[in-house]
Amino acid sequence: AIRSYRNDSDLRDSSKRRQRTFECCGIKNFTDWQENAYFKCCNEGIESCGVPYSCCNQSLQVNLFCGVKIMDYDDDSDGAYCSAESKYVPMDKLKPDTGRGVVIMETGCLVTMENWFNTNLYYIGGAALGVAIVQIGGVWLSQTLTHKIKVVSGGYK
Repeated sequence: AIRSYRNDSDLRDSSKRRQRTFECCGIKNFTDWQENAYFKCCNEGIESCGVPYSCCNQSLQVNLFCGVKIMDYDDDSDGAYCSAESKYVPMDKLKPDTGRGVVIMETGCLVTMENWFNTNLYYIGGAALGVAIVQIGGVWLSQTLTHKIKVVSGGYK
């Protein structure tokens, strides 16, 4: 999903919605966006060393460029972040006053969605049970109707 973020509009919209709803960024954390060619620090684009604006703190966001250039890439004089061995800028390389939910959300969506699921487990289970009961009731009614039709049509052979 992260690699194809700019290439597929449906995927981009669902990622934005997920990150906004769960107030998260990336899958494990915000550094997952280094997998995307547009956000990777090794690139020259305006979005390099950044994250999508859907990762930004919603209460502070004033423009679409709040997640641009948030990673401190200037101290990579030896090129370690762009080597074949390392594809991420470390989490401690955020620019000052951007992390800890100040500008961007650092927590990954996998963790926040798992926490949401665990918190709402009884509601989800109740909804699933309700749907199952309705489905079983529909099967029972259709079987009853089929049996009645066979009984009624049995005398007309």
